[in-house]
Amino acid sequence: MAASAIATPLRASVSSLNQTTLRRNSGENIVCALPNPKCGSSTIGLSSSVQGWRLKLDEDNSNAAINQGYGTIEAKRGNPTMMPAVPTPGGLMDLSTILLRNRIVFIGQPVNSQVAQRVISQLVTLATIDENADILMYLNCPGGSIYSVLAIYDCMSWIKPKVGTVCFGVAASQGTLLLAGGEKGMRYAMPNARIMIHQPQSGCGGHVEDVRRQVKEAVISRHKLDQMYVAFTGQPLEKVQQYTERDCFLSASEAMEFGLIDGILETEY
Repeated sequence: MAASAIATPLRASVSSLNQTTLRRNSGENIVCALPNPKCGSSTIGLSSSVQGWRLKLDEDNSNAAINQGYGTIEAKRGNPTMMPAVPTPGGLMDLSTILLRNRIVFIGQPVNSQVAQRVISQLVTLATIDENADILMYLNCPGGSIYSVLAIYDCMSWIKPKVGTVCFGVAASQGTLLLAGGEKGMRYAMPNARIMIHQPQSGCGGHVEDVRRQVKEAVISRHKLDQMYVAFTGQPLEKVQQYTERDCFLSASEAMEFGLIDGILETEY
């Protein structure tokens, strides 16, 4: 899925002279432009504001047709229509491509198995393309399935690139786990973001023995998540359990003080 999103009608290539400035340990911004692995051109074209790279938008558009009326890129050869297009100096480009080329993964909905599959595919693809360049994950996530969120977290921890996280709007329930599970020193929130942690929620039904096993699994899940928050925040287990006993809403500054994030991004208000 993610691989097909990168193979886009408007190809981008980056000057190899600037490529070493965006390595993993550069100490600069973690967002970087992503060169197209199929395009070896070093021609310098339109300027990109990301990390000083100059991004060339090639004009060849043989695999797709641009629908100017609806602002979408319509794929040929029976492929489905792509995401809404965004105007760029080189023409229209679909939104998912722009995000992936800048090594950005966005989660803006509750996490289920389908969302986890998409995010994991994107993370693995970006790690395959460049295992030394960082990845940035934007979160506006109210929570979701524990198993799906843990699958994403395992992928974040397994791949070699560092994964930074930024919260917009809200990171609640298991969404906070992804926010706090980012690379330490690279976990941020906007000033007006709200962050909520609590113990896992579970619904049980069926035969008595089934209910007993489901309750046991819920208790195991709570213990596991509490231990993860201990590792993420550096807080003692007793304090983490006190915070997660019920819904605990935190401002960005309170979340930073607790250790869930490392910094707050500045805005005007």
